[in-house]
Amino acid sequence: MGIMGEGNPGYGEFKHGNYAQAKADFTTDINNRPNSSVAQFNIGDSYRQEGDGGRANGMFHQAAADGKDRKPDNFLELGGDNRDNVNVRTMACRHLHEDHQLDVNCDDQLAAIPAPVVISDAAPTPVAVEAEATSPPVYQRKQDRN
Repeated sequence: MGIMGEGNPGYGEFKHGNYAQAKADFTTDINNRPNSSVAQFNIGDSYRQEGDGGRANGMFHQAAADGKDRKPDNFLELGGDNRDNVNVRTMACRHLHEDHQLDVNCDDQLAAIPAPVVISDAAPTPVAVEAEATSPPVYQRKQDRN
């Protein structure tokens, strides 16, 4: 993937299955351009290819935040040419959603709302109580809510 040279060396390597060299190229690119959504996305793809979903999603979150207006020439995920002028944010959000990740930069409204507290109606939990050796175990009963 690339815009004005960004990501181009690693893109070709990644496309041909030379993942170690692609990662080296993408690492150089992200070190030289840490705020580039293209570099963030590419290194995220490298992490994902290695099976490191946590680091990949971290980079995709950054790319989603920074990549709204960046439209690279190529995306591996699109089979090459970016004929539809898809931006980096859209592709980063696609990867995040595939991994069940929400991000406000992907217009995920639920990501901005705190999760509700869940109260379980599960069976009472046994509580250790000192008792005589012959006595059966004692369980503390939960209080009725009504």
